[in-house]
Amino acid sequence: MRIVQKILNQIHVLLVTLHDADNISVCLIKYKNGKFVSRHEDFDITSVETSKEQIPVAVFMKGYGIITKNCDTNKDIILRVTGDKDKFLWNFDNKGRISFVRTEQVEQFLKKIEKGQNKITGIECLSNDADEQTITNRIKQITQESFSIRNIIKPTLYSSRLALMLFHKIKLPVLIFILLVLAANTFISQNVADLYAENNTKLLILQKQHGKISSISQQKQQAIAGYGKSLPVKIAFVYDRIAIVTPEQITLAELAIQPLAKPFEQGKEPKLNENRIYISGFTHDYESISEYITCLEKEEFIKKLTLTSVVQDNKSNVFNFKINIEIK
Repeated sequence: MRIVQKILNQIHVLLVTLHDADNISVCLIKYKNGKFVSRHEDFDITSVETSKEQIPVAVFMKGYGIITKNCDTNKDIILRVTGDKDKFLWNFDNKGRISFVRTEQVEQFLKKIEKGQNKITGIECLSNDADEQTITNRIKQITQESFSIRNIIKPTLYSSRLALMLFHKIKLPVLIFILLVLAANTFISQNVADLYAENNTKLLILQKQHGKISSISQQKQQAIAGYGKSLPVKIAFVYDRIAIVTPEQITLAELAIQPLAKPFEQGKEPKLNENRIYISGFTHDYESISEYITCLEKEEFIKKLTLTSVVQDNKSNVFNFKINIEIK
């Protein structure tokens, strides 16, 4: 059920064709309650500038100035583009390619959209060889992924905008939920170092669920609280670096630093997987896993990185992966 789309009521998709630096054409596609309702070719963008109703807008761009490169043969270009979010707008497609455009080329157009009450909640560059069916399928896929509860909890500019728009649409019970989500969003993006304390809490909860909390002595609890002291780098720094280099296309399911090697035993000190990091997550974009590994391997505290598994779910086309890291 498309809960977010139903709450928002309306979603506008702008399919923008760039003919040259000063000439564009726009097609407006409207969704209501999560269903397609109309398509307007040669749409007059000035009506968006004067809009008084707050409507989320997803922008898809193709044409002049948009460049598409193969990821396998243009790694230097990809690193330069993805490493500078202020200068480029970019995204990967399902064919192992990246499409990108310079921000300065489209920023005036994007500013026009937000002159009214509309808010841009997503931007995508389309390859110039994409046919009509490919574009239609991509729009359906992105609108389903972007306007979802899962996307709202990600610490990004667009997910925060979407959460704020929901804030104005819903009543008190759900409003409280969104406030909690926003608080979690802020917590994740601004206080990554505090994940260390959260990790300790999770360990205690796991022990309680297995009926072993009573067997943990004060000496063991002190060992858990100081488990990060044996690392050559600070726990907060490791969490921070891993979070920063994680691509937006990837959702992390688990991040464990020096986890327990085996369950607690009465009378024995806890044994940790020292100098080890275990990461698991999922993504719709296979290439983003390679991008993630490349970025992680550049971190100075990593001695060895192993991609232990990648499994595709045939129903959802989601790639689940696991990474094992040895710290220097």
